[in-house]
Amino acid sequence: MPMEILGNLISPTVEIAKFTFAPVGRQIGYLVHYNKNVDVLKNEVAKLGRRRAGIKRRADEALRRGETIDSAVEEWFKKVDDIESDVKKLDETVEGNNYSFFNGKRRKLSKEAVEKFGVVCQLQREGNFSSISRLGPPPSIDQTPVPYFKAFGSTRSAKKRIKAALDSDELNIIGVYGMGGVGKTMLMREVAVQAKREQTFDEVIMVTVSQHLDLKKLQKHVAEKLGLRLKGEFYDTRALRLAARLKQEKKILIIIDDVWEKLELDKVGIPYGSDHKGCKIAITTRSLDVCKDMDCESSINVEVINQEDSWELFKKFVGEVININSLQTIAKMVAQECGGLPLALVILGRAMRNKKEPSKWLTALRALRQSKFSDINGMYKYVFSSIKLSIDFIRSESIKLCFLYCCLFPEDYGINVELLVASLLGEGLFEDLETIDDGRTRVHAIIDNLKASCLLLESEREGHVKMHDVIRDVAILIASSDAYGFLAKTGTNQGNWPKQEYLRNLKRISLSENVKEFPYQIEYPNLKTLVVVPSFSLVDVPDDFFIQMKALKVLHLSSTMGTTSLPMSLRSLTNLTTLFIESMILEDASILAQLTTLEILGLRNSVLHVFPKDIRRLTKLRFLDLRLHRPSKDDDDDTDHPSNDLTIPPHVISSLTRLEEVYFGNSFTGWEVEEFPSRRFANLAEVCSLRSLTILHIHVRDHNCLFKNFVNYPQNLRNFSIEIGFKDDYSFLLDPNTSGLRVNRKNEIVAPRTIGKWAKALLEKTQILWLEYWKDLENIEEVGADDFIWLASLKILGCSVKTICSSSFLKRFICLCSLEVFHCLELEVVFDSDDLYSETSVLPCLETIALRNLPKLISIWRGIDPSVFEGLQHLEVEHCPGLGELFTPAFAETLGLISLKIICCSSMTTIISNENDDNLFTRSQSSATDKILFPKLKILILSGLGITSFIQPEILLDFPSLEEMSVKSCHYLKRLPFGPQSLPKLRKFKADEMWFEELEFENASVKVRLEGCLEFEDEELEVKDDSVELSDLAFEDDESESEDEDFGI
Repeated sequence: MPMEILGNLISPTVEIAKFTFAPVGRQIGYLVHYNKNVDVLKNEVAKLGRRRAGIKRRADEALRRGETIDSAVEEWFKKVDDIESDVKKLDETVEGNNYSFFNGKRRKLSKEAVEKFGVVCQLQREGNFSSISRLGPPPSIDQTPVPYFKAFGSTRSAKKRIKAALDSDELNIIGVYGMGGVGKTMLMREVAVQAKREQTFDEVIMVTVSQHLDLKKLQKHVAEKLGLRLKGEFYDTRALRLAARLKQEKKILIIIDDVWEKLELDKVGIPYGSDHKGCKIAITTRSLDVCKDMDCESSINVEVINQEDSWELFKKFVGEVININSLQTIAKMVAQECGGLPLALVILGRAMRNKKEPSKWLTALRALRQSKFSDINGMYKYVFSSIKLSIDFIRSESIKLCFLYCCLFPEDYGINVELLVASLLGEGLFEDLETIDDGRTRVHAIIDNLKASCLLLESEREGHVKMHDVIRDVAILIASSDAYGFLAKTGTNQGNWPKQEYLRNLKRISLSENVKEFPYQIEYPNLKTLVVVPSFSLVDVPDDFFIQMKALKVLHLSSTMGTTSLPMSLRSLTNLTTLFIESMILEDASILAQLTTLEILGLRNSVLHVFPKDIRRLTKLRFLDLRLHRPSKDDDDDTDHPSNDLTIPPHVISSLTRLEEVYFGNSFTGWEVEEFPSRRFANLAEVCSLRSLTILHIHVRDHNCLFKNFVNYPQNLRNFSIEIGFKDDYSFLLDPNTSGLRVNRKNEIVAPRTIGKWAKALLEKTQILWLEYWKDLENIEEVGADDFIWLASLKILGCSVKTICSSSFLKRFICLCSLEVFHCLELEVVFDSDDLYSETSVLPCLETIALRNLPKLISIWRGIDPSVFEGLQHLEVEHCPGLGELFTPAFAETLGLISLKIICCSSMTTIISNENDDNLFTRSQSSATDKILFPKLKILILSGLGITSFIQPEILLDFPSLEEMSVKSCHYLKRLPFGPQSLPKLRKFKADEMWFEELEFENASVKVRLEGCLEFEDEELEVKDDSVELSDLAFEDDESESEDEDFGI
């Protein structure tokens, strides 16, 4: 027991001694190992320094690669710097003092060295970085340098539309397209910078695809813009990672520049639409088709800039030298050669910068006009190469040849697409096609493709296209290669014919302007196409000119009015398939009968009095255009001029059995209707016998043909323009792909009632129908056709109709879009029915109604449900004195009218009569407006009316879409049906000044609103008796005769 007690007393004492003497031992150790501790620390710090230097080298290399150093590494560098500084101070203290063994300073420094040693070791362990950097996001797009950009008229317009599209929540993908060098990239870069600065999007990135798509490279570029490093070889894995990163951005704009073909955004990894509503995509491309292929909801065209803006841009890069007076004229001519293409203006401006010598400017102008890009610094490298990319991207040789053919036409010339069709068919480009119309369809598809690719431009003239000057210059250079063998010398002062040695290998030649004379016999062994469009200085073609052109297939001669006979050497053209002779005076055309290989013959706008009877020998002829030059009538003469007609002998037309398309126009109108053994002219039966005929343009003066039953008639006829009866100077203008029939029975005495089978068959195919002066016609049903299922436009002029047709017959006009009724003195009701109610099959396409000079008209629609006219957009009523009102409220609410024009209807007391609509008066007149009639109406014109109110009884109405309104000579109208909020979009209000000042307003704010957009007009129109005699009418509604002198099919 005593031993246990002793043990219990000793154990605690020992433990206490341990805790007491251990710290003492450490303290003694600090004193004993003072020098060792300091030396070890210095050695480890040196090691740490070496490691730091190695990591610093890696960091510098990463920075040079544009990477961002990880924050952990940056923090480690700071800790190493701090410890090195501390150890340096400690070492300086140690070196500066020689402390005794038991000095407390010695122990403290030794202890500090041990502690810092631990820190150094920890930093050494932390410095084992496997990676010290990452690919950081590049500078924001608004921080990158932007080249010079100025928005001109066309680019301002495009920019405005782009911004509107980007602001719309409904649009996910927009396309910006235009020809190469027009400035799409610069414009989108400007849009991107502005969007970022205005914080429209949280992030804006712009990447370039270019002609050869590399999907992996594109994914990498997008990722790098976001600071993402993509790994892995599989496209789908990379796409998923990229999509996940993009979805982290709440609102992001991705601009993909220079897209050449459809890009699968999901394969790239770009989410949009329901997958990421905050992601907007904008592409730039040279092709509208790419926009369509990528389902762009908005496609915006960037066009070339106008002449004034071109000059401003050009001056910017030319410099002060442009202010030298002696250079102004030629400098403007040089700038004009760029055709408003910004890239060409900038490169050319830089090339001409500070060039003071006029000779250098003349040299540049000559080089541009001769398509010599290499003669001007930078033009070949930048402009030519840019345009050539687009041309090289045409993968089909037939499309490329069609495009190159367009450079055969003069600069800024309207290229007749139909002439292009005939030329390409004549060369045999489409040998797999059966008919000319098939070829036309193919060429139109090619033209659409080229226009979508911005290689061809729309023309102001129907059926024509244009080629931009710079694109044409590039095309000429490409076409002049041996592969294509083109010579297109147009728009220059060449004057003389090209030299013989240059002509031998040519396949296609086009010469225009300033050709002084044709040469005598020259050899052209490979020539397939010759187009000559000279000025009026051209002399006659020599007789032997064509002798050495054995391979020639297509010949086009035009504007050679000095020529009176064709050269005899034409007979040498034994392979000629296509011949156009335009604007020539042909006293003798008999030599044409010897061109037995001809398939296409056109003599448009030429003068020819007798069609050679031997033409019947051209049995391969498939196309004939005889729309000749025809002298105009005297202004006061009201009769036809058969003396001006071409004479076509009998049995010629019927011999040309392969004819597919015939265009007689008004050149020959004396077609005989009856079959006489001794007849002098061709008769209509000959035309009807042509079984292959698919297109026919003809005018037959004898209206009796309408009621004649021919044994045969062209049942394959698809497109036609047929005029029967009296011919005035107003053209029956039709779209080339439209079928139309015009019957004018003016001056007719006998009026047979039953039309012939051929006319009945055509009526059922007719899309445009004009019926004029049909005196005994009470309604259109009496015309005799069983159906009008294809009729899109109906014009009735000077007929005795009392109504258009019965309600049951009205259901047959399922395609009718436009109805015009003029000068019908007996018409009382346009649409009359007791049983026609809402039916989807009734007039579903009707958009336009125009009514003029109808003195007995009392109603437009009687007994018809308003929903029948839901699609009506434009209504025009003029000189209808019998009309008291136009609409009921039900009609006004139902109609989707966009424009309403009412003029000179003196008996009209109100526009809308609501006598049978009590629901309209559930509130007082002074209450807030909430009744909306004509919800889509944008334009309202009232003139010469006797109305006392717009609606009876008077209430206030809202017109939420009305933009323009005109009120003139409506003296009895004292109030307008508008409240303070009725006209939110009105921007123009025209009125007589005195009338406006006398208007009564219940609310002064309405007057202020109207005054804000008011334009006063002089009161010129007096309301008089609207009764108009038919003989007094000027018929200003018809279109004037076209002066189109272009040649072609």
